[in-house]
Amino acid sequence: MVYEPKKILVVVKTYPNPSQAHGETVCCAGVDLKTGRWVRMYPITFRRLADNRFKKYQVIECQATKPRNDARPESLRVDQDSIKLIGQVIPSSDRWGRRMALLPAPSGSLEEIKATNLAADVSIGMFRPKAIRRLVKEHADAWTEKERTALRQERLGLGEEETRELSELEQIPWKFSYEFDCDAAECGGHKLQIFDWELGQSYRRWSRSDPTRWEEMIRQKYEQELPAKDLHLVVGTLAAHPKTFVIIGLVYPPRPQMDGAYVQQSLDLMGQERAVTGKRIGLEAQEADTLAGDERDEALELFPDEG
Repeated sequence: MVYEPKKILVVVKTYPNPSQAHGETVCCAGVDLKTGRWVRMYPITFRRLADNRFKKYQVIECQATKPRNDARPESLRVDQDSIKLIGQVIPSSDRWGRRMALLPAPSGSLEEIKATNLAADVSIGMFRPKAIRRLVKEHADAWTEKERTALRQERLGLGEEETRELSELEQIPWKFSYEFDCDAAECGGHKLQIFDWELGQSYRRWSRSDPTRWEEMIRQKYEQELPAKDLHLVVGTLAAHPKTFVIIGLVYPPRPQMDGAYVQQSLDLMGQERAVTGKRIGLEAQEADTLAGDERDEALELFPDEG
């Protein structure tokens, strides 16, 4: 394999997932700052990066090559040992101006992204949904015995100190999806599963701190607060189904100002616009070190597993 240097702005991190080949992995995506295009990075065993644990909207340098078993054009196989952090997280203090300037221009709709997927195999895109109808909560399928065995074997291969510092990966017992409409005449509505790291962390944090209200808190954030912002969905295809998209990240700059005030409206479950009210919940889910689709019912894998 021929590795090349890359400088990438990290935009997406998914919740860790078991991999038979690599143990615990995270699918990351970002922007190649040389080309201005989306890239997908794996395998990233994020919690084992030690001093090189990058954050969203932080630039990294790394050595990367095209993977052998993933034909999606955006996919890169990254040499984890080569990852270096470049500077600090790009701040959001300028109303996300510097962040958004580095991201590729959004597509008009999921329909548009699917059309480019059919024409040119494009497998990552970003768009602004016309309306978020609701957040759907469903029971998640338990990890298979093979996946749990892979996680156990990974821990057996760690040193004593690393095993002590790295808690066992926790499965989120729920899967969350957005039902939404696109700004396209042919849109009949969509339901896509959300893999974003922050949503998994929101569940872990709030189910512990407030076990009787965690669902209310999640709905407050993901059904009301985020849609009240200029919410964009970053979508990517599945490894085994390169025509099937899921939500891999959420990008939420503030809405443009109008007459000196922010537009603060969201779509309630009855499809009526109303002002956002209620207790504010912090939008930045903390990334603790002890981290524990669409309409398909099968297991959703974001990248191929290597035997």
